[in-house]
Amino acid sequence: MSKSGFRRVLCATALAATVLGSSLSADNAWNNYHWARTSNPFTLTVVNSLTSDWDLYADVSVSDWTASSVLDLTQRDESLDDRGRRRCDGPAGQVRICNMTFGFNQWLGIAGISIDTDGHIFTGYVKLNDSYFNTSYYNTDLWKQSVVCQELGHVLGLDHQDEDFDNEPLFSCMDYQDPPFAEPDDHDLAQLADIYAHLDGFNSYITDSGGGGGGGGTCNAPPGKGCNKVGVPQGEGRGEWGISLGRRGAKERFLRIDPDGTRHVTFVTWAQGR
Repeated sequence: MSKSGFRRVLCATALAATVLGSSLSADNAWNNYHWARTSNPFTLTVVNSLTSDWDLYADVSVSDWTASSVLDLTQRDESLDDRGRRRCDGPAGQVRICNMTFGFNQWLGIAGISIDTDGHIFTGYVKLNDSYFNTSYYNTDLWKQSVVCQELGHVLGLDHQDEDFDNEPLFSCMDYQDPPFAEPDDHDLAQLADIYAHLDGFNSYITDSGGGGGGGGTCNAPPGKGCNKVGVPQGEGRGEWGISLGRRGAKERFLRIDPDGTRHVTFVTWAQGR
């Protein structure tokens, strides 16, 4: 199916999603976490370490989020062995997205970011759990597209618009609704514009020039900050996510703080029935 045809299916069909419970919020910034940059729009690289069956979902969501006025997403392919995909470490100054059969460990998708003490994101990752996506319940275009869209939204600095499964749908992948939706809406893009309205004194991202590992582009951050902060382990499994910041329905946030003050925030989507 072509991308345009695939998008028409997504727009015409709804997705089944997970349940959370809170009220509608006009502000879905995620604690003001953001990528530091000296100008807008900035270009953030998504390192695609997905298997080929996931590529179209990444392509669609990267295009959807690039509709923002303050940022552009671009992709670079980088294949990894099973060990590398299981860790799915984000390169310094970039985001990595991976899928594999992580096991029936109760989570469907994960978005993780590493931030400095000022809330600047300097790396991120998205994991998609094929152990669940290979089951009949989750193995649909709409389930997969919605989760990719939402997890990428998190690594840009967005929280959910709404966590009440029973109220009126907002038609955004950052909303919990039945049926769910597979794309960001105008509010999500406006929220990104608010988050990134100010400028910073350095870039925490790397503009990729085709080199691997986040080191092949330009980084103007001070030593030890932003994209120059390297060798920071993000945590492979639940035991390394840190403490829970609370669970609401099928969503839970975790926080780990390193001795140097670096914080690692993990946003977990638990599978239905967990």
